[in-house]
Amino acid sequence: MMMKQPKDWRLLATAVVVSSALSACGGSDGNSGDDGDPGRPGGEPAMEVNTLNLEVTNVNYTDGQPVVTVLATNEDDESIVGLQSLQVKQYQLYPQGSDEVAIGDSAKWESNGSQSQFVDQGNGYYTFTFADTTPNLNLTQRFNVVAGTSALPDGTAIPAQEISVDFNGDGAAPQYTKNVVSHEVCAQCHLEGELLTFGRHSAYTEVETCIACHSETKLTGKRTSFQHLVHAIHNSETSFVDKKDHLYSGEAAEALIGNDCRTCHVESAELAEWGNWNRVPTKETCTGCHNKGYDDNKFPIPSATHIAQKDNSECATCHTPEQISNIHTLSHEQTDAVIGQWGTDVEMAYNAGSDNVSISVTVLDEAGVALDPNAIVSNIERLELTTNVGPNFPIHGYGYNSFNAVERGELADNVTIVGNTIVAITNVDFGGEGTDADTAFTFAGLSVCSEGDKIISCEGVATDADGHTLDEHFTGMNANLAFTTKSGAEPSKRHTDSVSAKACAECHSDNFEIHKGTHHPGFVMGEQVDFGLDGCVSCHTPAGTYASTNLGAIEQKLHARHGSEAIIQDCAECHSSFNLGAFANKGAINTGVLDGGSPYNPADAAYGTPIAATCGSCHNYDAAIEHMTGGTFGNGKYNVEKSVAQDAVAAENCFICHAPSLENHKALNF
Repeated sequence: MMMKQPKDWRLLATAVVVSSALSACGGSDGNSGDDGDPGRPGGEPAMEVNTLNLEVTNVNYTDGQPVVTVLATNEDDESIVGLQSLQVKQYQLYPQGSDEVAIGDSAKWESNGSQSQFVDQGNGYYTFTFADTTPNLNLTQRFNVVAGTSALPDGTAIPAQEISVDFNGDGAAPQYTKNVVSHEVCAQCHLEGELLTFGRHSAYTEVETCIACHSETKLTGKRTSFQHLVHAIHNSETSFVDKKDHLYSGEAAEALIGNDCRTCHVESAELAEWGNWNRVPTKETCTGCHNKGYDDNKFPIPSATHIAQKDNSECATCHTPEQISNIHTLSHEQTDAVIGQWGTDVEMAYNAGSDNVSISVTVLDEAGVALDPNAIVSNIERLELTTNVGPNFPIHGYGYNSFNAVERGELADNVTIVGNTIVAITNVDFGGEGTDADTAFTFAGLSVCSEGDKIISCEGVATDADGHTLDEHFTGMNANLAFTTKSGAEPSKRHTDSVSAKACAECHSDNFEIHKGTHHPGFVMGEQVDFGLDGCVSCHTPAGTYASTNLGAIEQKLHARHGSEAIIQDCAECHSSFNLGAFANKGAINTGVLDGGSPYNPADAAYGTPIAATCGSCHNYDAAIEHMTGGTFGNGKYNVEKSVAQDAVAAENCFICHAPSLENHKALNF
């Protein structure tokens, strides 16, 4: 019969340890003594655990077997007693050039067993004693501590946690370890604490855990070895299906990082082996991108020029660090150099006499000095100006007022050069004074013809059959945003406190060229950009974009796009906060197409109330839509005629019950 644990079982466990300690010391010496650390003998254990912190406090060896002590504490540094799911895995590192590592191969981790049996000391310390292992104490020893999501005996939930700590054979700091990339780099895109593989294969959250298990000693040459696998799943050159029928295409990851090795391989004084990626070329690593598929035994097939190479002994003979860097990062470095050469200053002004708007663009050099447009206009591949009205809820649809003020050095008819400024005149349909629509705003995108790290003239630069500059011959530059009002009052501006362009850059990099191609110049939202995503709504309006089935409104597009590619697992990956009050400024939002309609005919577009439309971009299953559009709960509309959705906006009452926050977007008011 199982006995139910008493409510204060952790206090009893601690009391046993205290009693044992006093007995061992021969009882009281008559002094009150010092207070113990919280959760250790003399203190109370943690009664609440929101964060699990793990620390390897001691490693020693008994009869050649590791004895590892792990301390578990909560967010208040109180010791956690009674953990049920805890394991320590041991690995050792064979350095490059050792007898166990073939010529040309990189250093290799080798598994040396694991231990999931432990002694709970009752004070936050857990002792693991290994058996039947064969550690080589001349090598660096790694101890990977893994705690799965679990509960204490009284039902207290325990979050998962992992750490990896390296020691020498004496339990002290190692002289050498193989640390090519850091967990912090992975966490820029993969949210801290979330599964690295989104549950496809494992329950692990730390890259060090992946590296040690997917080691070359166990998976030599196979696609599942970490050296190969991590590159294969971050680019689209190859794809494969795992044993659970999950497709690994790498398309989403490539769209994020753009095959820029520097995204993950970051120079750091804390990473002794950060330069390993270009210093130690191997077939296992290089075929992660450069291969011809996989054979029946899941080994990558090298390209024809390398298929005769049976090992890595000669790779570095041809492929020097300089050559590898130039091939893989030079183009990205050149793009960075081009983007850094020019910036823009954009201003708008309402012209009362002619009832139109002037958009003035000044191109600046690196020092912020205005450049002569007559001298540089031939270098401008495109200057796209997209204007809309009402920053909080744009009243005009996609493409309402968007044109190329300059294209391949040619000025548009409504554009002139005045001094050091390119000036465009355009008509804008303002709303009334005191309304959001009294404000017009222009999103300015600039691209230049380029070769290497140089900005060049567009004359003679190659184009496609339709006259568009080929992508490889132009570079998108930093975007900019400007406002004006018809009334002369201060412009209204869209809130940017929930998502900023800086959040995008954490995954996409500072110089990611958004929408670069035949339709747009490539908007860079880098360090020079001091606004949020409010420029994007000039196109991504409540009416959607060019097809009503695209979920093109900014409230939907980012959720739908990132969610469908299994990129986003938690709101906090992008959001810095929620601004629920912003919904008060919104109206009906395009959610799809009416039955029998065409997605390319705006009259056939379906709409929803703002909260239902926004939430439905992720929660688009029938039960969720029914809940949001219920007659009692929600009162929203989804995929109905625009007028019906607009009439229901004021009645939408989701936030009576729901109180979504960054920490818990499922939170309720009760």
